[in-house]
Amino acid sequence: MLEGRPKVNTDLTGTVRMMGEAESAIRVEIHLEDEELRLVSVHGELGRWPLSDIGVAAKLDGFHLRIEGEELVISTNDDARFAIALGIRSSSSPRLNRLLAGARDDGVDVEGRMAPAAPIVPVEYAASLAPAPPENVTPVAMGLLTAGVIQALGGVIALASNSTLRIVDLVPAWPAWIIAAVTVASGAFALLSRLRGGRNLVAAGAIVGLVTLAGSLMGVTEPTFSWISDGVLFGGAGTILAGLLLSVDTLNRGR
Repeated sequence: MLEGRPKVNTDLTGTVRMMGEAESAIRVEIHLEDEELRLVSVHGELGRWPLSDIGVAAKLDGFHLRIEGEELVISTNDDARFAIALGIRSSSSPRLNRLLAGARDDGVDVEGRMAPAAPIVPVEYAASLAPAPPENVTPVAMGLLTAGVIQALGGVIALASNSTLRIVDLVPAWPAWIIAAVTVASGAFALLSRLRGGRNLVAAGAIVGLVTLAGSLMGVTEPTFSWISDGVLFGGAGTILAGLLLSVDTLNRGR
């Protein structure tokens, strides 16, 4: 049943389709303002019509609007607000009647004016719109910085001991420990400074350290091999610590 329409401005979203053509439904913005209905899609305005020229009926599948000899079916994100704006106070749909009763209780005064609509946030975007708590990376970064220092200690000890240990008999091990340490420490400082790429640097340093450790262990059977003077003990310990911290940080960020 239609009654006198209150003079209101209403902005909604929904879909519109031609009667009998369910596959033709498109998403639209629905604007009711100054006794006029205006439909806007992503491609532009679909049309605007005076409310006095529109026949409307609230049915189970949506609002059926008779416009210029054609019948459109509109579904909205707030059926009660749309119905009130069109002057509908009751319908054959029990669901719509319940919505109208709730709207009258919560959002419509005795003169028929409606309270402003709350913004509708799609469920799938609600989590992404919520502000994320600031990430506390200081403990991880300090631990990674410690790992880099331990790696560097291995390289310095090997250099001071004139270590001849080589990776696969090709590359001296002690420079590789220094490179791994500098890379891990740089990643730790980047994390503390909230710079991009910090974790990637740490991962690169851990990989260099693991390669150095694996190559160094191939010389464990040599008579001159020493866990301490060749830097393997400290370099390996720093590498393992960096890898563990990076793995734990990755798991925590994924939860």
